[in-house]
Amino acid sequence: MYNKDINLSMVIKMNKVYEKIVKILENENIKYDKDMLKKVIDFIEEAYLDKKKANKSMMEHVLGVASQVATLRIDDVSIYAALLHGVVKTEFYDKKRLVNLFGEEIIEIVETVDKLSCLNFKTKEKVDSENLRNMFLAIAKDIRTVIIKLADRLYNMQNISSVDNEEIKINMARECLSVYAPIAHRLGMSKLKSELEDISFRILMPAEYYLIKKQIDEKKKEREDYIEKRINEINNALKQQKIDATVYGRPKHFYSIYKKMKQKDCNADDLFDLLAIRIILNSIKDCYCVLGIVHDMYKPMPGRFKDYIAVPKTNMYQSLHTTVFGEDARPFEIQIRTWDMHNVAERGIAAHFSYKEKSKKISEADKKIIWLRQTLEIQKELTDNTKNLDKIKGEIFGEEVFVFTPKGDIKSLPKGSTPIDFAYLIHQKVAEKMIGCKINGKMVPISTKLENTDIVDIVTSSKSKGPNSDWLKYVKTSSAKNKITSFLKKQGKEVNILKGKELFEKEFKKKKIPKDVLLNNDILSPILKKCNFNSLEEAYENIGFGSISQVKIVNRIYEAYNESINTLDNKENYEKIVKKSKNHEGSNLVTVENIPNCKFKFAKCCMPIPGDNIIGYITFSNGVSIHRKDCVNLEHLDINKRSLNVKWMPKANVDFVAKLKIRANSRDTVISDILKTIKDLKLTISEINTKITVNKEEIINLSINVSDTQILQKVIKQIKKIDSVFEVKRIH
Repeated sequence: MYNKDINLSMVIKMNKVYEKIVKILENENIKYDKDMLKKVIDFIEEAYLDKKKANKSMMEHVLGVASQVATLRIDDVSIYAALLHGVVKTEFYDKKRLVNLFGEEIIEIVETVDKLSCLNFKTKEKVDSENLRNMFLAIAKDIRTVIIKLADRLYNMQNISSVDNEEIKINMARECLSVYAPIAHRLGMSKLKSELEDISFRILMPAEYYLIKKQIDEKKKEREDYIEKRINEINNALKQQKIDATVYGRPKHFYSIYKKMKQKDCNADDLFDLLAIRIILNSIKDCYCVLGIVHDMYKPMPGRFKDYIAVPKTNMYQSLHTTVFGEDARPFEIQIRTWDMHNVAERGIAAHFSYKEKSKKISEADKKIIWLRQTLEIQKELTDNTKNLDKIKGEIFGEEVFVFTPKGDIKSLPKGSTPIDFAYLIHQKVAEKMIGCKINGKMVPISTKLENTDIVDIVTSSKSKGPNSDWLKYVKTSSAKNKITSFLKKQGKEVNILKGKELFEKEFKKKKIPKDVLLNNDILSPILKKCNFNSLEEAYENIGFGSISQVKIVNRIYEAYNESINTLDNKENYEKIVKKSKNHEGSNLVTVENIPNCKFKFAKCCMPIPGDNIIGYITFSNGVSIHRKDCVNLEHLDINKRSLNVKWMPKANVDFVAKLKIRANSRDTVISDILKTIKDLKLTISEINTKITVNKEEIINLSINVSDTQILQKVIKQIKKIDSVFEVKRIH
């Protein structure tokens, strides 16, 4: 019997709220679906039965939130979502079923509101409020979710007296001042913001709150009488001019008074805008006309006029503000605005929905304007330029993700980050013991990209061997990359030094540099310093690890060595070096800038053959090295200072080696067809090797003897004609 009485009472209450919501929707001419509203209420009647939240029934809570959302006059979808927002925490939550019942749009909003409900810090000692605000906005793709959450928080604060725990009350109030009120401010929802601030102020600073209240109450009647006289004066003046207007006294919120008292170091009574009048008109033209009228009636205070109509605030606020002297030279403030401006000032972005011909979502263009305006405001709130850039990028472009630790702490990471980045953000030792990761309670690969509101739990083990080189493929943050690199270097230091030394000495030997050069600090030290190494051993370690190429370091040593022993920098002196006896490779092949008997060699890196464009490079110990002009190694040489003009002699009866790389679709006779083609051209092959890839592609590298580039091009052309061959190119 008792339960039946409760249910009957609840049904009556639900019907009243239903009627209230319907009335608001109809007054605002917002289309709504009666069947959908009934269906939602029928569903929550069962889902919330006997459920409680903060010493109130869940039903009472969601009805209160829905009423708040309805007064913001957004759309019907927001009201359905507000009524359903507590369902996620009940056994009745079945996403597939709910989408079928109410549609995907409503359930997406419900789920996101639930995610926003994770934003609490009742157990935290320290809170990064800006981080929380950024997360709040970043994860709410549909701004209606933020509005519903703000309405939810306002309802909770209005009923905070039902919360018995004083610590919880204080934490809720702190949340409001540092997170929810600033978000409401950014969205231009001044009425909601002010109410959140005043309730929080009363809880957090009761002494200051009641002191201000006392100061205001003491002269309340006197102020009301003064303002009433001014209102009558203004109304009479406007009637004479036949201007239709609504004029009333504007109450000042306690928290705003407190902040101004702190800022100006004065009492409440000393503030100009404690006495304030608001004039609401039908057009912008009327606003400026009325401004002229009040300035004729009362002397304006210099420096106290603000035109927020011509230059709106970043949260869309528009109004004219002026402070004037009334009777007894007593100053008071006047605000002048249109009804549309007043609607936006009170409800901010929520009012914006009303201007879109009752559309359910703000257009993409509108979103961009809104976010850019908010970004300008954020920029004013922050001081450090680097932080400004990071925050702006995070809020406009969504380049940050916000995730939770298992304890509910919020961590911010760049978009694209993985559990590896998260682990290093927690602590390096945690990352080095990581053997796996759970996201939202499920084991996932450590390469998984994190998404907003993920709960990330790093699985560790004392037996972990630490990070491996594969981790570097998946990390996003430079901090994590540096720590992984440092760990790997440290773990394999001896191996890397030996490996690097071997690679270095092999390249060093190729260049035929005397070993005693490594003992010459005048040559070696500047090069190591340029590469950011303190010693040769450190260079070996980095070569072995793969951080730098041994070729790069050896080439620099080679250049420095040559510079040290060749102080003369003109070609006449170089000619003394290159003039030798007989040319070892045949003096009838090339001429070197009219230098007879010049010792030269053909470079093995590019293997030039007659017909190639060539250039000579003066070496220290091997005369002139003949390169193709397109040889990539010339980039690393001092070609401008040490080059010589060379040209081919008339055709000689000499064969040169040319290397080809052939790619073909694998088939049984493709190699034999290639060999037959070369044989038919009466050419010889000096070397051949083949391999087949996993994609059934055959790669054939071969060296053939040709007399010049004309013959080589003929070979390439004939091989390309072979069935299955799709690429032939010269290499080296």
